[in-house]
Amino acid sequence: MWTMSLLNPKSVAVIGASADEHKVGHLILNNLLTQGYRGKVFAVNPKGGTILDLTVFASVSDIPDPVDVAIIATPAATTPALADECGKNGVNTLVVISSGFREIGVDGRSIEEKLKRVVERHSMHLIGPNSLGYMRPSIGLNASFASRLPRAGSVALISQSGALGDAFIDRSASIGLTLSLFVSLGNKVTMDECDFLELCEQDPETKVIGLYLEGIVDGPRFLSLTERIGRTKPVILLKGGITEKGRVAASSHTGALAGTDAAVEAICEQAGILRARSTRQFLDLLRTISQQPPLLSDRIAIITNAGGPGVLATDAAEREGFVVPALSPEHASALEQQLPPSASVQNPIDVLGDALADRYEYALNTAAQDQSIDGALVILTPQIMTPAKEVAESVVRVKRRYPLFPVIGCFMGGEGVREAIAVLHAHGIPNFSCPESAMHVFSSLRPFKRRRHKERKITVNTKRAAKAGRIVARSGGLLNEKQTQELLSLYAIPLPQGRVAKTAEAAVQIAREIGYPVAAKVSSKDILHKTDVGGVIVHLATDAQVRAAFAKITKSVKSKAPKARVAGVLIQRSLPPGNEFIVGALKDETAGHLVMAGLGGIYTELFKDTSFRVAPVSVEQAYRMLTTLKSWKLLLGLRGTPQLAIDAIAELVSTVSRLTIECPQIREIDLNPVLLTAKDLTILDAKVVVGKQGESR
Repeated sequence: MWTMSLLNPKSVAVIGASADEHKVGHLILNNLLTQGYRGKVFAVNPKGGTILDLTVFASVSDIPDPVDVAIIATPAATTPALADECGKNGVNTLVVISSGFREIGVDGRSIEEKLKRVVERHSMHLIGPNSLGYMRPSIGLNASFASRLPRAGSVALISQSGALGDAFIDRSASIGLTLSLFVSLGNKVTMDECDFLELCEQDPETKVIGLYLEGIVDGPRFLSLTERIGRTKPVILLKGGITEKGRVAASSHTGALAGTDAAVEAICEQAGILRARSTRQFLDLLRTISQQPPLLSDRIAIITNAGGPGVLATDAAEREGFVVPALSPEHASALEQQLPPSASVQNPIDVLGDALADRYEYALNTAAQDQSIDGALVILTPQIMTPAKEVAESVVRVKRRYPLFPVIGCFMGGEGVREAIAVLHAHGIPNFSCPESAMHVFSSLRPFKRRRHKERKITVNTKRAAKAGRIVARSGGLLNEKQTQELLSLYAIPLPQGRVAKTAEAAVQIAREIGYPVAAKVSSKDILHKTDVGGVIVHLATDAQVRAAFAKITKSVKSKAPKARVAGVLIQRSLPPGNEFIVGALKDETAGHLVMAGLGGIYTELFKDTSFRVAPVSVEQAYRMLTTLKSWKLLLGLRGTPQLAIDAIAELVSTVSRLTIECPQIREIDLNPVLLTAKDLTILDAKVVVGKQGESR
């Protein structure tokens, strides 16, 4: 099985092995020979000879034994032929260190395509090219040109940047981070992050997965895998490349609000991925989750020798959703007998500035025994009488007694706490320099906050999908009002009654038929935002007002959008006022269709209060989307106003999701505003943009 040949190879060949100590081929060979790997190592170089006391083979074909992994460290142009030779000789996995592929332009891309075809023809697995290599610390395997092998542990680190991964590894020893696997993805020609997620899922050594990614190759597959794997192995993501310019020519509010990061954020929300916002936070999350047991509840204790940090920690705890409860009377009384009269046995527990290690040990031991407390933050400031190292050792002793009780340190300062922090890290207790950072990372230990319910699959209605396909096939780009009405009616999405008028008198006739009051809106495939060109007038109650509105809209549009093709003026039934929201969808190149809900109307771009998810979205998931909005309290009802029809808008979000699944030609949907009352909802304006005929996900 290829996973075994990669995770526990019995033999490794270095193609491009060199006697020059400064070349990559020499460094990798030396790492394999000197850092504990016990499998067979072969050096390959057409010049032959001896390197590091190894006989050098002229080619892979000359090696008499099977080769599980071949590492290629030769110029890019040579790699396709070398890969072909490896494939013919039964090599299962290639690691191509070489650079000079698509990252340098057209010539490099051509070589990369040749390499890909060779690898696929021989059914080999390829890491790279342009990779730092990979490591398996538990067997002493450093198949990379990183200088050191980290301590063996339970964290798999998968990095798109080899250099950043190397920096993480170099930092790991000082913070107590231990690894089960390190992989530098490189150009991801055949194996990407999803392949290694599957590998980590099967790996018994891996308990936590850390990903540094600049791009996600297959968003839907990534979401599906992380949803499944995250139930048993936490996944932590640091995403690079999130500040690039927004989407080109976004034609709706949905597109403008999505930006470049909405898909990643939606995937993280749906899969329960912990998202790091910085390299430091990434490492903090990895070490904390891998070293500490999960928190069973939000109830924690704060133990401190200084009032100010205790107050700051309490503030931070409340922001993170923690509860800082009082100790039970029994345990408070017992602790009170061990501490000075001026100490506080409330929570935070203040052991006072002159506390020695014994007070800390009493306090932490008591908190660990109390059934109302499920974890503790231990704060220390280095006052002149404070034996910081001894306090750290006392924390370690309590942790050994209660291994299922999560403990995090906040030993504040510099030189005065350096040795103490080293003691904590050596025993798997993460330490943070300030209470706010400590409490933020502490919150990641709450698996009940990360847990996601299994989502209901949306069943495709093939007959309806066929009808929708026929409607959108008539036109590319923005659908006209009639097409939009037909498409949305298939899904029972309510639009106000109305028709397009080509003359003022026709507008009056339509208004009389549907009943006053009415609204008038310009009808044009070339005008996406009608209000920007004076194309909307509402609350028209008489024939005269309709005639005047028709003339005013026609004149304004001709002046502000002279090149727009105008079909006429849409006359729609006006509705009573209500609260305005937005529901939309957007096809994302990474994740497929993103579905969005948020505060709408004139507030859409002002407050940008939106939430995105990857389709399909069930009603249950849509409801949870709405709870993340700042405007959630508006939905619940403010200052005595009734609760709005939350179920109706959740159903609408799910229906829009279903529409994008059944009609994948859709590029954007914008339902804005969605008029929501206590009883129901109505869409006042709808835009649907489709791609070219035959375009799909």
